[in-house]
Amino acid sequence: MAIDFSLSEELEDVRLRIRAFIDDVVRPVEDHIESERLAETDRRAYGKALMELRAKAREDGLWLPHMPAAWGGMGLGHVELAMVQAEAARCRFGPWVLNCQAPDEGNMHTLLHWGTDDQKERYLRPLLEGNAWSCFAMTEPEVAGSDPTLIRTAGYPDGEEWVLNGHKWFISNAHRASFAILIARTEDDPELPQAANTAFIIDLPADGWTEVRQIETMHGSTGHSEILIEDLRVHERQMLGGRGQGHLLGQYRLGPARLAHCMR
Repeated sequence: MAIDFSLSEELEDVRLRIRAFIDDVVRPVEDHIESERLAETDRRAYGKALMELRAKAREDGLWLPHMPAAWGGMGLGHVELAMVQAEAARCRFGPWVLNCQAPDEGNMHTLLHWGTDDQKERYLRPLLEGNAWSCFAMTEPEVAGSDPTLIRTAGYPDGEEWVLNGHKWFISNAHRASFAILIARTEDDPELPQAANTAFIIDLPADGWTEVRQIETMHGSTGHSEILIEDLRVHERQMLGGRGQGHLLGQYRLGPARLAHCMR
């Protein structure tokens, strides 16, 4: 049976609105930023130009396409968001202007679904307002990154705190993140290997969280960090989701985020 990839009239209108916004509003500013090298020569003008684009996206109703309307978004599902990302990523700053850039976009989904009311106000709300950065710390250098059940970063309880030790790398956005969602092994011998990990929210900077370097990639020399975690203490209220639910949380986060990445 053939798959119908056609869009409804309403969604086709959204796609065309975003395409026009990218072409007519974002791209000219981006061209000006790059031609004048504002990122190197005038950081104030650079920041002002980008924030004005974000304000315009809000004004035009194109802010947070992936979030429910109750949280200030457009309420689009994953397939619709893939369409948005394909249009937004036709220029460098497009996803960021719409506030649906990685890794924040995936972390917003995760906090909305897994966070307590307090965690949503402390961590999700600033992301939605565009006032914070975040990262997702799962990948490790010593084990296969495609199998999270092999994670070696581990934690043990000590009173009302957890003590975490481990090693992460290719952690996108860690260099400037306000907080991290960190995946660590907390269960020694679970019935299922997928029930060994737990997610924690780490306020940054933090004692015991050391950025070793930003790793050189095809993207360039910035953006993806190696992190050393040594006796990092985090209160139990910073657990995101339940104990042993880290693998399930990661799968929930990474599925739609990978789709959005492909489209970008």
